[in-house]
Amino acid sequence: MTDRRREVLFVTGTRADFGKLRDIMLAVQASAHLAARVVVTGMHLLRRYGYTVHEVERVGLQRLHLIPNQVEGEPTALVLANTVQALARLVYEERPDAIVVQGDRVEALAAALVGSLHNVRVIHIEGGELSGAIDDSVRHSISKHAHVHLVANDQARARLEQMGEEAHRVFVVGSPEIDILTSPDLPALDEVRARYDIPFDRYGVLVVHPVTTEPGANARLAASVVDAVLASAANWVIIDPNNDEGCADIRLQLDRCVGDRFARLPSMRFEHFVTLMRNARVVLGNSSSGVREAPVVGTRSVNVGTRQRGRTEAEGVVNVAPDAAEIRAAVDAVCGQPRLPGFHEFGAPGARGRIIELFEGDALWEPSLYKRFVDR
Repeated sequence: MTDRRREVLFVTGTRADFGKLRDIMLAVQASAHLAARVVVTGMHLLRRYGYTVHEVERVGLQRLHLIPNQVEGEPTALVLANTVQALARLVYEERPDAIVVQGDRVEALAAALVGSLHNVRVIHIEGGELSGAIDDSVRHSISKHAHVHLVANDQARARLEQMGEEAHRVFVVGSPEIDILTSPDLPALDEVRARYDIPFDRYGVLVVHPVTTEPGANARLAASVVDAVLASAANWVIIDPNNDEGCADIRLQLDRCVGDRFARLPSMRFEHFVTLMRNARVVLGNSSSGVREAPVVGTRSVNVGTRQRGRTEAEGVVNVAPDAAEIRAAVDAVCGQPRLPGFHEFGAPGARGRIIELFEGDALWEPSLYKRFVDR
């Protein structure tokens, strides 16, 4: 370990990735060997999505860089260009030792591009997974620019090695998300209901995001889901879609969900969302939360359409076409079944501790910035 503190620059664009990175950021900030900077960008700085930069500020992170990278409705390609431009200047001036990104969002891709072109070590958390739609290409592109991979499981490691990555760059640590999903310290449901003004205790969770590779179908998909819930008598907590292209079509359909049976939110703190899912009768829509997180907490889900195709299929996930009658029948069937014991592909709890141990050791810093493609 070097005598000076290594500067680690984290990039967060959404409340979801911040929930996974937060405790790692705080541990790096508190380390005697490391120093943390955090770039806050993307949906965090859009008021329509709750202006969640306040969630970043409130946890006590001290060195924040707020970078607005878009206005409402700006095309994704332009958002990428805006983010690359801003981050390139910041990285040139600050010269961090590493840039840390998570997942498959466009802000993470911008940071990976900037890091690799500036010869700054890029550390990618949760590479080697399947996302569906354009997110697959974004995630794998990030992995090809990353110098170090912190992955959830052996299957993700195998995919990265299949992509030509050198084995010594890949560390199987588990997803930091598993520590939240299995935490005994999550907020109580009554606390969540009070915070977000949810008036009922029996409900389903509804989340529909754009399918970026099927731009002409988003309105029809959202309409089928909304038709199904309007025809039911159940209560629903609705989380607004992300800001991918096509989100306006989905919001327009969700606007039809009015009345006492619906509570609609722009976003939620990740821990609160986990509690909400854990106590829900069903998760409906096409979010990864329905096919990945919900099975961990034992909640069944109805996944609509193609956005999550290729994901690991867990027990309790029912896949249906965007047809209102089919969706309603699947929701009724799922709500009549018992909860599941829990299934996951996130690795063993304790992931955040394993990640910090790597940051404070030497193995993470040893792989060269020159990457060799390994034929297999």
